[in-house]
Amino acid sequence: MLTFLADTLARWQTQARYRRRVSEQLLQLVERKTSLKDDDAAGWQQISGATPQSSLSVGHASAWRASRKLHLRDQARQLVSENPHARNLLRLMEIYVVGAGLELTFQAHRPEDQELANAASRLWKEFLSRNSRHFSPREYARRAWRDGEVFLRLFPMPDGSLEVRFIDPEAIAPLPHTPEDEGIVTLPGDVESVVAYHHVDPLTGQWQGDLPAEEVIHTRIGIDSNERRGISLFAPILDSLSRFDHWLETELTARKLQASLVLWRKIQGSPAQLSQMAESGHAPRERYLPGSILTTSHTTDLQFLSPNTNFGDAVPLGRLLLLCVAAGAGLPEFMLSSDASNASYSSTMVAEGPAVKLFESEQQFFAREFEHLSRAVLRAAAMSRGWPEDLLDRIVPHWSFPQLVNRDRPRERLADVQLVEQGILSRAEVARRDHADPQTMRRELNEEAAPIA
Repeated sequence: MLTFLADTLARWQTQARYRRRVSEQLLQLVERKTSLKDDDAAGWQQISGATPQSSLSVGHASAWRASRKLHLRDQARQLVSENPHARNLLRLMEIYVVGAGLELTFQAHRPEDQELANAASRLWKEFLSRNSRHFSPREYARRAWRDGEVFLRLFPMPDGSLEVRFIDPEAIAPLPHTPEDEGIVTLPGDVESVVAYHHVDPLTGQWQGDLPAEEVIHTRIGIDSNERRGISLFAPILDSLSRFDHWLETELTARKLQASLVLWRKIQGSPAQLSQMAESGHAPRERYLPGSILTTSHTTDLQFLSPNTNFGDAVPLGRLLLLCVAAGAGLPEFMLSSDASNASYSSTMVAEGPAVKLFESEQQFFAREFEHLSRAVLRAAAMSRGWPEDLLDRIVPHWSFPQLVNRDRPRERLADVQLVEQGILSRAEVARRDHADPQTMRRELNEEAAPIA
């Protein structure tokens, strides 16, 4: 017996000694201040409690950022296809920024170049018609907002026309030996001067070749100008949308529990009497259908129990989550939920003010981005059509975007009439405010006023 106790004590001492030695070595490794020796010259650096961007090497930090953006892009794509609020947000951005009413026309600096400007306007319409199956301004903007960036490849044709194709962001990726460029080759020391794009197979990652920067139009959003890849518009609201979905699922589960009634039958008597009643079959155990009438003796008490889910406390939480999503998106709550029943007319007008400014800012942004494409279309056709080399200096693009504010047009017309009478506004400007061509209106009025022969 004493030998057994001695062996047990020795085993415990040995285990305690080895645990202490392991703990000491781990503590020494964690508190080490010098970097580990890099035998394979792989670029390892000491990692302290800093963020991945500051603790990793440049190449590894770039790879980490690219991986994070890829994860955010996948999340945004899934939410846009499945979440109704994310879908509604993207739809609102499309219809208010690049929806019906988007049009590009060219105007001449000098009257003698007006015919050239009209030809350029017709060329842009021909380009949109020819590439209607492959390109639209609405898809261009949708890809930019959803994915954070959009790549458009240009294919000049022998006849002077221009074909375009979208490139998925996954097809522009870094090569294994240059992870820091994120698939975009730039001049040394100047990250904003792009030279080429690494084109890879999205499935296998195999390099397909480099695309010259002149053949690709790259639009990025949500980042600084010295960053290579964009970030999705939905990045700030992904967590809030996920929390709202989880909250909604929890509340639906609570509603099911609240609708589930539990029958509690209390029978007076001793445990022996209860067992005897259960064995005799006088206490039925079947489920009662809705509308059943139960008749019992005075010794049986029936109670229907249901959980208290406090639904009134959950409603403010759900609205708070929606407000977080609306704040991250820059839109008022009634636009995000498509429900303005809890707001008055005046409060709605005040709330939509920031949204109108947001849409105007996005319109100006995409006007500059689409201008790169319009210039490429004009340059491709200038040689084949014999247009002057300084074509782009003779004409100026004029963009028309969807109208954002349209409240009480009849009252505004009365104000416009008074401004015309005072000589502040011209009749042509009033016609343009009603989306009418002043020259066409003047010609038709003259034709109507002319006597019929």
